[in-house]
Amino acid sequence: MPDRPSTFVETLIELTRTLRAAFGARVEKHGLTYARARLLTTIGRHEGASQAALAALMGIETPTLKRLLDALEEQGLAERRPIPEDGRKHAVFLTEAARIEPLLGFRAEVDAALAEGIPAEDMAVTRRTLAQMARNAEKLRQA
Repeated sequence: MPDRPSTFVETLIELTRTLRAAFGARVEKHGLTYARARLLTTIGRHEGASQAALAALMGIETPTLKRLLDALEEQGLAERRPIPEDGRKHAVFLTEAARIEPLLGFRAEVDAALAEGIPAEDMAVTRRTLAQMARNAEKLRQA
């Protein structure tokens, strides 16, 4: 049976799988799981967000986020602080220990590696196209 060309979705899935494996290998060196590292990067982009907001951003349930956050707190990498306007809610922040340069620099390293040999104009079009595809995929998810 002859090989058929990969579909666009299959290519994206393979790219995602490869990136996740590379990221997973990187974070294991720092005693983290993929899920905990993903939460760390999300907190880093949205410091001061509530647990519910972080869970929504990650597309996970709040109890799942709470377990991940408990583990990060035990590792001294994240902390919860009460939100003054609502004593029941907590804002989440990174600790200084969480600012692990090899982890933080990994995203920039990946961006540079993926863009290697691709003109900046093409990358700009790719980013816009992928952003639109993400919006379209969200419509599919909600349908």
